[in-house]
Amino acid sequence: MAIQDEMYKMIVQEIDETVQSGNEKILVNNDKAKKVAKMLSELSMDPRDAETLVNQYISGIKNICNS
Repeated sequence: MAIQDEMYKMIVQEIDETVQSGNEKILVNNDKAKKVAKMLSELSMDPRDAETLVNQYISGIKNICNS
């Protein structure tokens, strides 16, 4: 799962750099943003899974935001 790990690291790095530079547009819960990054990096890349992935993504985001 090296690709997913690298994607996760890049997303987390972007989140950290944005927050450190003060360029964020809204207040961000850093921990929740990183949970979302982890979830995104674990998604399948097969286009045939698109509809299922959208539903899983929305459900996952709701769970993260409500926690």
